[in-house]
Amino acid sequence: MKSINLCSIIILIIISSAIGQDNADYFPYKKNNYWEYLWLETGYPDTIVSLSVFDSVDNEGRKIAVFDSYFINPIKPPAMLPDSGTYIIDSSLNVFSNWATSGSGCVEEFIPVYKLNFYQGEQWVMCDLGYGYGYEMARIKEIRDTVLFGIQTKLMWINYFLASDSTDTTGLDRGWDALMKGIGLYFRQREGWPGIGIKGAVINGILYGDTTTVGVNEILNYYQPAGFQLYQNYPNPFNPATTIKFELQTGGIISLIIYDLLGNEVIRLIDKIYYPSGKFEKIWSGTDNYSNILGSGVYFYRLSIDNQSISKSMILIK
Repeated sequence: MKSINLCSIIILIIISSAIGQDNADYFPYKKNNYWEYLWLETGYPDTIVSLSVFDSVDNEGRKIAVFDSYFINPIKPPAMLPDSGTYIIDSSLNVFSNWATSGSGCVEEFIPVYKLNFYQGEQWVMCDLGYGYGYEMARIKEIRDTVLFGIQTKLMWINYFLASDSTDTTGLDRGWDALMKGIGLYFRQREGWPGIGIKGAVINGILYGDTTTVGVNEILNYYQPAGFQLYQNYPNPFNPATTIKFELQTGGIISLIIYDLLGNEVIRLIDKIYYPSGKFEKIWSGTDNYSNILGSGVYFYRLSIDNQSISKSMILIK
């Protein structure tokens, strides 16, 4: 029997682990990472920004990322990006989104939009449309070396298409995503829409490309809507109750809603009630709309007024 060198096995394991970890850089989801995109519609130049506002790990060990995106001239809902999107990244670097980025007819809450460990030419089913309508598919058309923002990196082109059979390699084109290792989403185009292309980014505190951003704190302050303020709950983490404070510069009809990690509504602490200007607070005791006691986990609270909103995260520990 041929002997196996233990050092070789260890080296192989380390290399394999490093490759997998490196591919995670195609989707740098860490909180406070930030991207600016040019909206590529002729005659309507504008900038879309995307900000990673939350990252955590769920009970199954999957990584959870939440992104908020906006047009900034003026601030309004974005194009080609979700105004608030949740992503789930499993241990195999499969990335699931609750925003159907292919413009598909998928009805599942989360669909696999990226498979970061896949190779060029590999494809997967995002969802079965059922009733003979076919499959929403994704295929890695190309992976190649490139240079972006002065750094040597890799580009992954992903094609989204509708196919009558899950083994088809072509079909009705739905659009494209291009991911840059170390940067994230570089380009996006969808059926019938112009695309978006990256201008610059702040990744792990490092500035890349052309952006007016001067720092993470300035980014966060920029996206605090004028006229009202939502404060971090206290205590946090908490058990059994926590206090949520907010401040209004002018009166208005407001809502304060708690959501779970997947974006499902948990409870409405304030439901479209007029509040005058001033400082206020609400206590949440970790229950839902039906007085059920909730389990440990990450929850979000969102304050809305006059079509503007602010969201923050909190942790309930039992």
